[in-house]
Amino acid sequence: MKKEEIDELVDDCFKKINKYFHKAIIDFQSEDIHDFRLEIKKLKAFFHLINMESGDGFSCRITKRMKTIYGYFAIIQNLQFQLREIQECPKNCNAGIPKGYEKMLDAELQFWKKLSKDYIDPGYDFSSDKKEISTLFPDKLTQKSIRTFIHYTLYELQSISGHSDDYSLDSARKFIEDLYYNYRFINPYISEQQTKLFDEKVLGECLRLFVDFRDKCMMIALLQTFEANKLDDSEKQLLKEMENDWRYEKKELKNQLLTEFDSLQIKVINLNAFAFEDILHT
Repeated sequence: MKKEEIDELVDDCFKKINKYFHKAIIDFQSEDIHDFRLEIKKLKAFFHLINMESGDGFSCRITKRMKTIYGYFAIIQNLQFQLREIQECPKNCNAGIPKGYEKMLDAELQFWKKLSKDYIDPGYDFSSDKKEISTLFPDKLTQKSIRTFIHYTLYELQSISGHSDDYSLDSARKFIEDLYYNYRFINPYISEQQTKLFDEKVLGECLRLFVDFRDKCMMIALLQTFEANKLDDSEKQLLKEMENDWRYEKKELKNQLLTEFDSLQIKVINLNAFAFEDILHT
């Protein structure tokens, strides 16, 4: 891939980032926030790939401004999701809505919406961010770097494979994202022995479970965010029952996730034999 192609791809990504940002910052619709953050994720994954052309692997990254608004929108997205789950509670368990907790969530949501608008102008177009980042682009993306990226990502996944704690699984999610969002670039360099590991549908299903598991972890964490002494006993009990249900669902999700993750057979991959015989000649 030549530098002109890298520029074109990143330019297209920034056009989508601008489009979804301008929609999201108006009224913070969850779909628009999701689309904005997804484009940032794709851009970050691509940077992880092209950074293999640099000596330290850390040349290109999103700017501090992009990282901050990406994080603010993540908090808003989590709060919106939690509110929807709380409001669905009566339909699922024949109990009332925990009104005090709902009020706390909504107040926190309004705070982060205001903070986002105070932090960045709704008309901001990220052109300065793109200009800042583009100065760090490599002159090209070689086959050797793509293979190095595959090798590095598999090495990291092998290191994580077998660990089932929440932190390790979230780390694995990030590497699966890198593979999935860069699939069109790495696909030509996949060996026949790795077709299952690098099957796009399998990676997509695995990533979906990772995201669902992360969401469930966040839901439980948000139940413990606010001061329980501000709630009455009946509401405390309701939230405790919800937490118990969500912990059970989290356990079930983890089992599904580990099964899907294990099916990739990352542990048995011989990295030395992973089609790198010509890497020094590329």
